[in-house]
Amino acid sequence: MFLLSTSSLRGYGLHRIFSFARDAQYDGICLDLNPLDFDTENTEYIAILSKEFNMPVVSITAYERRITPKIADRIIEMAKTLESKVVSFYPPHRLDKDGEWFSEYLPKVQQHNKDIDIAIINVEPKTFLFLIPEYKDATLPLIKKITGKTSLNISNIDPESGTDLIRTFSLLGNSIYNVYLSDKTANKEELLPWKWDMPLESLLIKLSDGGYKGNFTLKVAPKELLVGDDANVLKKLEEAKDFFQKHFIKK
Repeated sequence: MFLLSTSSLRGYGLHRIFSFARDAQYDGICLDLNPLDFDTENTEYIAILSKEFNMPVVSITAYERRITPKIADRIIEMAKTLESKVVSFYPPHRLDKDGEWFSEYLPKVQQHNKDIDIAIINVEPKTFLFLIPEYKDATLPLIKKITGKTSLNISNIDPESGTDLIRTFSLLGNSIYNVYLSDKTANKEELLPWKWDMPLESLLIKLSDGGYKGNFTLKVAPKELLVGDDANVLKKLEEAKDFFQKHFIKK
């Protein structure tokens, strides 16, 4: 399925975002939770929009910071109500006090909710003082072990770290249940996926040839979609979908 992340149209209300997704003929929505956007936390309202636009909320992206077991439970309950199939979590940030929810609690949540795929997102290999990792337990082998499921965020890959996109794909392999599709260059990320530095065509072909059955989610910076100009937003959404369909052929 080809999904639209709500963060790609940040600045619009959810009603308008669902409308864009429907008009561009996307398969569904990836709800990107944002503590500053209360609509994204209103399960009842989102369920109404999903029904009104006949647009399923296929996946949910959890908050990037300050997750606790209680918050994780609330997100899973939201997924159950919305009938979402995938929930993606970031590894715990080094400055967050509670990290046990990740390595100890989340695997238990997955065991008790087998109808929801709980995936871990790869993060950029950033460090404090060039030494201390910004995120705990965030190496690719470790995030793969938490629930056995991962979400590949292309804009979070730093080729200069020695692990490029194709290498990351090889390391995560069959654990990938969702791909956040975007492009990036040396100093810019979350770009539209067809003209920059990441070998996206090769990745999509490899996923297609390997029989990948997971989701793809367009997750780009709002300015990439020319937000504020509705006609151009729709045009850019359609161009992104066309790029995807050109290079990913279902087997």
